[in-house]
Amino acid sequence: MMKKLILIFIGVCAFAPAVMAADPSLTIYNQNFAVVRTIFALELQKGVNQISYSDATAHVEPDSVILRDPAGKRSLRILEQNYRNDPVTQELLLSLFEGKTIEFENIRTKDNTQVREIISGKIIRSGYIPHYLAMSRYGQDYYQSQMAYAQASGQPIIEVDGKLQFSLPGKPLFPSLGDDTILKPTLTWLIQADTPGLLDAEVGYVTGGFSWEADYNLVAPEKRQYGGSYRLGDDGQPKR
Repeated sequence: MMKKLILIFIGVCAFAPAVMAADPSLTIYNQNFAVVRTIFALELQKGVNQISYSDATAHVEPDSVILRDPAGKRSLRILEQNYRNDPVTQELLLSLFEGKTIEFENIRTKDNTQVREIISGKIIRSGYIPHYLAMSRYGQDYYQSQMAYAQASGQPIIEVDGKLQFSLPGKPLFPSLGDDTILKPTLTWLIQADTPGLLDAEVGYVTGGFSWEADYNLVAPEKRQYGGSYRLGDDGQPKR
């Protein structure tokens, strides 16, 4: 337990000086986490602004996110901050259209010819099981186990011609993405601004999903010396 506390303390200390600088950077530590710091332009209007940033990683620690003016000239009053990691997928869209009827495309073979048919089906249950906060915290292995669970116990239920079936009748054709869908992991803020204007803001956060390793090469003299033990000195030459 003490070892874990020490590692967390070191990570926090390492993050503290990182957010003070203004240049974009990526610092990778042991235990598969990193500190990300980057600059992006904000165009603020006077009043409340809704800001989105879609270049975040898929394993952000939401509690670590910091948004600031690196020049220290403006104070950002953040009213609300959110992190979403549910990019649009077929399963997610099915969940957004639960209770609604959409079209499905089915390709079948008739008389050695492929025939395209459109089937209308009502989505009774999508089979979608979201748990992205835990997925971002515990990584890809947890994600795979969640998807396996969804496939085992979260099968979709579609009503076609008054009958229920536990599979999709074809490829779903969605009428729209919906107003609440995202394409990439996204950070969003509600920011109160007293004055309008452009701002090169800095966002910094701790993220999982990173690792590093190092390889070292030793350069030895071309002539090999015998008759005793040697070590390499500060100048790279062998010494007794």
